[in-house]
Amino acid sequence: RRNSVKKRLALALGIIFIFLFSFIYITASGITQLSNEHILYLFLDETKRDPGTVEVASLAIYENGNLKQSLIKVNPLSTTEALRDEGISISDALIKAKSVPEGLSHVKTIAEQETNMVIDRIVLVDSSAFKSMIEAVHPIPIEKHFTVTVLDKTFDLYTKTIVSGDQAEKCIRGINYPGIDNPELMEIPEDYLWEVKAEIINHVGNKVLDLSSYTKSEQQDLASAVLNLYKNEKISVYERTTVLTMVYYLPEFISRQIVNFAVRRLT
Repeated sequence: RRNSVKKRLALALGIIFIFLFSFIYITASGITQLSNEHILYLFLDETKRDPGTVEVASLAIYENGNLKQSLIKVNPLSTTEALRDEGISISDALIKAKSVPEGLSHVKTIAEQETNMVIDRIVLVDSSAFKSMIEAVHPIPIEKHFTVTVLDKTFDLYTKTIVSGDQAEKCIRGINYPGIDNPELMEIPEDYLWEVKAEIINHVGNKVLDLSSYTKSEQQDLASAVLNLYKNEKISVYERTTVLTMVYYLPEFISRQIVNFAVRRLT
């Protein structure tokens, strides 16, 4: 009888070991996959119908978990010849589609044409979610000279300010643009100011996504905020990998361990 109990115990321990090994392997390989992808971030104004209009589209090229270069801006007013006939651009693709996956398929097609790059994954970020991410760590200082052409007129702009979460949210929603004081520019309809939004939000986004710039405590705070936003669908990912599916569905204390493991692996 003792031998039988020992055999059962050994079998149970073996199964647990295999499960833990598989769990660690899937998590590690999934993180490696995500850390070497082309990911398109879509910053949404969720106040404009459901799920929201795309106000800023930014392509991130990751290499070993780090941005290989600054975020690449993609014109949200861009379209393809076929989709132009349907009146669809990146900006309104999600609200005009019958479903989010259909809208994202249109966005992916347009963005790949615009950038000449293959997009591996798309991440939707509500303006309120971006606000929460910034508030989880600290306001983001920016200093930037940039030139935009709006309705055939060129504007040379300069901003030096500290962008809070609230200011980033308002920038995405087109309410105001941190550090920009140009009355003539502000008279132009919001849709044509996409590049002003993109320059500011991309500059802020480059810093928000740079995990190495945070203290360990800030990294944990940001990871916790992103996890909460992800589970509450304020941040959405298409298509989910096995790891992202696990993080979404598993109990929060397990998901938190996966996220913390990812942060440690990437920093």
